[in-house]
Amino acid sequence: MSKIELIHGDCLVEMQKIPDKSIDAVITSPPYNKGLFNKCKKSNQIWGGYEIEYNSYKDNMPLDDYEQWMLSLFDEFERVIKPNGSIFFNHKPIRCDNTIYHPLSFILKSKSIELYQEIIWDRTNSPNIRNDIFSPTTERVFWLKRKGDKPIIQRNRIDKQYITEVWRIPAKPNKNHPAPFPLQLAYNCSVILPEDSTVLDPFMGIGTTGVACVNTKRNFIGIELDDKYFAIAEKRIKEAQQQLLLDL
Repeated sequence: MSKIELIHGDCLVEMQKIPDKSIDAVITSPPYNKGLFNKCKKSNQIWGGYEIEYNSYKDNMPLDDYEQWMLSLFDEFERVIKPNGSIFFNHKPIRCDNTIYHPLSFILKSKSIELYQEIIWDRTNSPNIRNDIFSPTTERVFWLKRKGDKPIIQRNRIDKQYITEVWRIPAKPNKNHPAPFPLQLAYNCSVILPEDSTVLDPFMGIGTTGVACVNTKRNFIGIELDDKYFAIAEKRIKEAQQQLLLDL
């Protein structure tokens, strides 16, 4: 059975305790800073109930601070990732005051990591209903890597319906977390990794990446700041382990 380590704390603080070049992959989705962008104009919004509110985190940093936070994360990713490792970084373009703020605006500023491929997650639906734009139904999984490296993966392990760079996975709400990504998305990213890989999720949330790692028999390190989400993640991952034993 895979090794699981769950850490309750701030990701940047706790990541500094992880040894250099000890992680095979990062699979994560950080807060999108939507608390800041929710202050933008909504004059063309048909339905305004789409704001994301976390249990304790405000998600409303000044833009420069948010970008610096992301760049600091990338520096830590580069330090802990093994040569030829992968970083699967789920984020999305955010619309604000009739323009788009794209994650590439800070990803391309990094001196530590670079973009290997951009995977489109087709959510098939959107709560952001406007009458002046096409409905935004996609997010991105930025496949990042250390500069100069080439990630080692085994693509033939993924289900054939996900063999292209567009993954159609319906997004479903979860009463325990305002912004979960689907288990299938995390499963896709973990199943292609070499066996005995160790995966890090510094924004573990309610433990979806951890459950995927249990199901794919990959080792997992999860970090989560929020008390409530950490407890839910512990419970979900333990249940996944128990189910795996029953299935043996």
